[in-house]
Amino acid sequence: MTEHPPGGQQPDPRQFPQQPYPYQGPGGPQPPHYGYPTTPPKKTNGLAVASLVLGLTGFVTCGFTSILAVVFGHVALSQIRRDHTDGRGMAIGGLVLGWILTGLWIIYWILVFAGVVAVIGGIGADSANGSATERTQVTAGGKPAPGDHEVTFEAEGTGGANSANNVTYNLGFDIKQDAGVPLPYSKTVKAGDDTPSVSLWVQNADDKGTVTCRIKVDGKTVREAKGEGPYGVCRVQVDSLGE
Repeated sequence: MTEHPPGGQQPDPRQFPQQPYPYQGPGGPQPPHYGYPTTPPKKTNGLAVASLVLGLTGFVTCGFTSILAVVFGHVALSQIRRDHTDGRGMAIGGLVLGWILTGLWIIYWILVFAGVVAVIGGIGADSANGSATERTQVTAGGKPAPGDHEVTFEAEGTGGANSANNVTYNLGFDIKQDAGVPLPYSKTVKAGDDTPSVSLWVQNADDKGTVTCRIKVDGKTVREAKGEGPYGVCRVQVDSLGE
């Protein structure tokens, strides 16, 4: 019941301005809204971030993290399609970097392995007649000049080194190579004082032991060296026979 002022007078409507009624929807009064409705930001997929980081670090890790970048990238794309999370661009970037760097490092290691095999196999190719004990003689000025010195090339193996893949020796520009040589090995030739240099190169044919190579001039050892371990190489050189 509305109260009236004393004296039975009716209240003046101007003294009591009407208040607007709140909007009532189908479900009753609606709470007031402040600002605009916001949508929570999407979550970024963690594996997508990891894929991109691993792909970038593949430059300095010899390709090991590049493989992980490829794996994480594929898993991240699958999760993004399922969960509708962010990170698709990072996952694709990690995948691309991972595949490129993995391929480059595979090519690099293939080349390194091929170089190691070439060293183990020795230098040069077998002669056309397939001889297992003699290589083709290479000369750059005809026959070596007779001289006043006896030069002896020697090689011996210990600890299981029983043969040499290659024995290469030279008198100046006259070079000879023997392949599949049993150890010990010895070769004596004549050389003059004007011979510019004398050298001997020997490679162990076995996967163990030590190869020792030496050069003797007129019966005196002037140079000696050792090649240790599997397929080890030893090399000695004399620059002047007058030393």
